[in-house]
Amino acid sequence: MKTKQERTGKKSLSGLSAKTEAKQQDVMAGLPSVQGVLDFLRLLSRNNDRDWFTENKALYLENKAKVENLIAWLVPKMQAFDKELRFVDPKKCLYRIYRDIRFSPDKRPYKDYMGIGISRQGRHGMCSGYYIHLQPGECICGAGVYGLEPEKLKKVRDGIYFQSARLRQILDAPAVRKLYGGAMAESARMKVPPKGYDKNFPDIDLLKYHYYFLERPIPDAEVESPDFAWHLLESLEAASEFNRFLNEALDF
Repeated sequence: MKTKQERTGKKSLSGLSAKTEAKQQDVMAGLPSVQGVLDFLRLLSRNNDRDWFTENKALYLENKAKVENLIAWLVPKMQAFDKELRFVDPKKCLYRIYRDIRFSPDKRPYKDYMGIGISRQGRHGMCSGYYIHLQPGECICGAGVYGLEPEKLKKVRDGIYFQSARLRQILDAPAVRKLYGGAMAESARMKVPPKGYDKNFPDIDLLKYHYYFLERPIPDAEVESPDFAWHLLESLEAASEFNRFLNEALDF
């Protein structure tokens, strides 16, 4: 529940806004840190075999614990702006590092990244959710949904078709423009509109995606910074209305 200061936006006796003061209190208490995780993943990428992993299992567990601590800190704070996460178990948000190589020509046994999925249906849910990807040089965070079956993808597009002004407003929000560029992932953009929709629809560009995701690249230096957890939380909160829009379209 928000404090009176947070609801009114007034400054506390210290002269700081409630949000700034809360941030400082968290910093003083010690934010969760993932410093060293990217270094471990670099080592794993260069030594992706079972012998090395077994010899360095303690190092893996040490860095896995850092990411788990980050998740345990994030989830309760995310529940404040996304009530759909109220039953999320933080312990079930981290993806396994072991690769399924049974039918893959790539026989490397381990992923060279750590992925975090946070949604009301868990990390493997088909609803829209939040995602964090930690990989040297390729870290991202964001929200959305991908890999939808055709009928579910159509539900999302129908939701956009009938509420395109609302989606525009979400994408034009200052925080979304600042952190996500006010646009969905470029890699999801289609060259032509999907079939079944009026090509003269004014917001046809919003339908030209084969998945819907807000994606923010994160520099490695930010991941290694002491206040990364706060930057990450702010980024995920900025994407929460986008997430809500998609889940309403999907009837979740």
